[in-house]
Amino acid sequence: MLGTIGFLYYKEQIATIDRYCDVSMENMAMQIKMEILSDKEINSLFDDAERLRIGLYDENRKAIVSNLTTKKIDFDQRNYTNKTSAFFVSSFIEPKDNIKYIIIEDSKVSHQMVKLESFIWSMLLVASLFVAFIGYLLSLLLLKPVKKNFAILNRFMKDSAHELNTPVTALMMTANYLKKSYDKEMVEHMLMSAKMISEVYNSISYLAFHDIDIEEKEKFDLSVLINQSILYFKEIASNKNIIIEAKLKSSMVIMDKNSIKKLINNLITNAIKYSYSEKTIKISLEENIFKIKDEGVGIDKKHQKKIFQRYNRVDKQSTGGFGIGLDIVLGICKSNKIEITLESELKKGSTFTLIFPLLKKK
Repeated sequence: MLGTIGFLYYKEQIATIDRYCDVSMENMAMQIKMEILSDKEINSLFDDAERLRIGLYDENRKAIVSNLTTKKIDFDQRNYTNKTSAFFVSSFIEPKDNIKYIIIEDSKVSHQMVKLESFIWSMLLVASLFVAFIGYLLSLLLLKPVKKNFAILNRFMKDSAHELNTPVTALMMTANYLKKSYDKEMVEHMLMSAKMISEVYNSISYLAFHDIDIEEKEKFDLSVLINQSILYFKEIASNKNIIIEAKLKSSMVIMDKNSIKKLINNLITNAIKYSYSEKTIKISLEENIFKIKDEGVGIDKKHQKKIFQRYNRVDKQSTGGFGIGLDIVLGICKSNKIEITLESELKKGSTFTLIFPLLKKK
């Protein structure tokens, strides 16, 4: 029993460290990329090498400036680890100031893992010597921290939802104003970023407040709502040269409009995220049947049920995501009695089909 608990705790903490590394390194890469695009000075970022190290490489994969601990970099992977560090690889579509690749290294991740392993083995040793006493302490040392962590997570989501709302609104308003008289391409990037942040906010907000939200059911045309979502995501899709084709026929439903909007937005976001570049996403609505088909990485049959579980990401190499989108989709489908099915094949794409309940004829 103690061995099982130690193993599960180890797996959970490793996953937490991995998520923290991914987020912190990706944020650093994005910051550097934006400062390079803005022609700002980035030398100060190399001064603080306590944890995250930086390397800038040209298109021939030769170092321009670097304080990485190794010269052996795998440029073909986005995230990977070696025996001592974790690495994140980002690149420009076209080199900027001769810079093609940005490499971020977390040089402390292996040290954290060693400390974690030492801590677990120490705890197991003490527990094996004092089984009876540890049996009593487990309820205090394990159950209490678990409840505390759940409370912290719940508070974090609510605080994040509130904190994200203000900057997202301000960013979108500023970008729309600047679009009239400043560089259109830069503003389009701002709008795209704002929309992506907005979708993260909407997902976190749904998880945090769904238990207290009041759903108001109304009659509306589902095709109109879907078309609005497609227009909203066109800028994000165009960033990967993805075309969204839509064949929508009018279909009236009586549901909570905000929930259905979150449902459709999450499916379109997923299709864009996991599609290959320069491909087509096909969306159709006929009577009460909605389909969205992408030409992307696809999902192995053995993983198709797991993708609907919260925080579960089958493809660890994919960009971004917290593993909450399809959990929200499944929850909305269940609460609105919408039947959802998935057809997918690796490296060929996925098709999600939603069958909405028919309106009762009077």
